[in-house]
Amino acid sequence: MIPQAGINFRYLREAFVRRLWYVVLPFFVLSLAAVGYSVRAPRVYKSSTLILVQPQEVPLDYVRPTVTSDARSRLNTLKEQVMSRPRLEEIIKEYDLYPKLRASRSMSDAVETMRTHIGINVKATGGRRDTAPASFEVSYEGEHPAKVRDVTSAIANLFIDDDLRLREQQAAGTSNFLERELERMREQLRDREELVRQFKEEHMGLLPEQMENNYRILSQLQQHLDSVNQMLQQTEDRKVLLQGQLTRIEAVRVGTRQANREQGGTALDYAQLSLEELRKELETLKSRFTDKHPDVVVLKKAIARLENEKEVTLPQTDRHGQSTSSRLTEAERLMVAQREDLITQLKITDKEIRNLAKEKRQTSRQIEDYRQRIENGPRIEQMFLDLRRDYEEASENYQSLLQKKLQAELAENLERTQKGEQFTILEPPNLSQKPFKPDVSKILSMGFMLAMACGLGLAFLREYVDPTFWSSKELERFVQLPVLISVPIVHTEKEHRWNIVKRVGAIGALVSMASVLIYALFILWKIDPTAFPYPVG
Repeated sequence: MIPQAGINFRYLREAFVRRLWYVVLPFFVLSLAAVGYSVRAPRVYKSSTLILVQPQEVPLDYVRPTVTSDARSRLNTLKEQVMSRPRLEEIIKEYDLYPKLRASRSMSDAVETMRTHIGINVKATGGRRDTAPASFEVSYEGEHPAKVRDVTSAIANLFIDDDLRLREQQAAGTSNFLERELERMREQLRDREELVRQFKEEHMGLLPEQMENNYRILSQLQQHLDSVNQMLQQTEDRKVLLQGQLTRIEAVRVGTRQANREQGGTALDYAQLSLEELRKELETLKSRFTDKHPDVVVLKKAIARLENEKEVTLPQTDRHGQSTSSRLTEAERLMVAQREDLITQLKITDKEIRNLAKEKRQTSRQIEDYRQRIENGPRIEQMFLDLRRDYEEASENYQSLLQKKLQAELAENLERTQKGEQFTILEPPNLSQKPFKPDVSKILSMGFMLAMACGLGLAFLREYVDPTFWSSKELERFVQLPVLISVPIVHTEKEHRWNIVKRVGAIGALVSMASVLIYALFILWKIDPTAFPYPVG
């Protein structure tokens, strides 16, 4: 029983002696258990390697990479690939990992176990987790140090190789995609060019750049039409004059024939009459035309012939005494020649009129055609501008895509030659000399403290529930009455000897337990010398 007056050092010493085995046995058992666990627990070694995220060697101003994902995103993707079942199975088979687990259970269990033994620790720039990683650490833990180092190296190489392959695939995929798009845009551009060409062929003379020429041609055609109209009017006037001359000659011929029949006048009179008429006609033509006009020239020739005829006929008549009938016949012959000449001139004039009328109709049709072209110009121009705009947009898209394709080819070559951003091993995997797990020193420290605490706690509990009074003072305080006499325990000789035997046995038991515990610690030291914080021996 714990005294009500309080606990003093003497009481603690006496209680400790009384409850010694309550302290020693739990301490021995738990300490031995801690040492035994430390001895039997498998030694787990850990190897790690530091991988640096090396920036692109070629400046970004010269070559822009097509791999736009940041290192953290790529690292997450690579982690999923490296931690996939096929990859881990290859490593397990290559390095013969977890043989007991594979024999007793399955490869899937071994893969899951290996995933828990692989660690990836990202070290971001500036210590912030949301920034791009500057490096990351890959670690692996296992029971064999050399094998752990080799497996760590293999995992690190997988990250590096997969990153290079992933970047090359992304760059090649981008380049192939742009190549397909470029071919599609090239076909689209050809179609636009063909539409523009067909439009130009179908609307030749109606295109916007031809409008100025159309205005100029229309102006020329209108001037030409005015000239044709003027020439046609002049030709028609000449025809009227020729017809008038022909009519007068016919009248003279009729008069000549009538005189020949009646013998009432001379041929010279009629010739003189015809000559006077022709001179009047000549004066009329000169007032309207120049001397070089065809009608004026013809009329002058006719007058000249008649004048010559008059001069020749009069002397011959006087010398030879020719009859009036002969002179009339000669005058009529001259008028016939003049009449035929006029008829020829009329035919030529009619032909000129027909040609000029035809040319007028053709010119009018051309003028109407060019007027239609000019009227349709705005509509055709809008249609052409739409086609041209589509073509220019397609051309700009093609040129832009072509530049991107060339940039993608440079980026692909950059990744192929390993000049882009890549992972490099900064610290190779280490060969661990000390187990990573278990932490024997921590286990022993915690085991010893727990054993001592359990022993002391058990002794305190036993002392607390024990109703025995171990002194007269405790009894007086409990019953509130004075103790008159206290009779000590008197041992017989036999009891005395038995007490000695028990003490010797207890000491022997304590020595044995201490020896067992020390031996267990010695075995632990033999197995794992690094388990102790200070060198032993």
